[in-house]
Amino acid sequence: MDLFTMIYRFNKLYVLRLQEICSAYGVTAVQWLVLHHVYNHEGCTSIDIVKEWSVEKPTVSSLVRKLNEQGLLQFTSGQDKRQKNLSLTDEGKTLCEKITKQVIELQLFVADPLSEDKVKEWMEELKILEERMKDYER
Repeated sequence: MDLFTMIYRFNKLYVLRLQEICSAYGVTAVQWLVLHHVYNHEGCTSIDIVKEWSVEKPTVSSLVRKLNEQGLLQFTSGQDKRQKNLSLTDEGKTLCEKITKQVIELQLFVADPLSEDKVKEWMEELKILEERMKDYER
């Protein structure tokens, strides 16, 4: 089995586990990723999320709108009135913390057989592959 098949299979299993955790709290894994990003980058914008995750702006706008409607995320105006800074409501923070706790437990369980140095090494290698993938043109 080649490297990319293994990465695909691992990611598929990881996303499945994320979905199981998140669905117990009434959100999708992608919604949690947005909540988690805003939790860690208070005052960020939708464009920041688009750039960080390499996803389309309409996708992020739809996710942000839905989370706002659910009372988990709120908008504040930036220096430019057209810019909306994102922050979590108290309910959003609580939910994000609960899900994040379970996600970290999953990650620690999965990575337990690996040394801390090995995990760091893999992360560095994956960053290199990610950049090469971004640079690839047909």
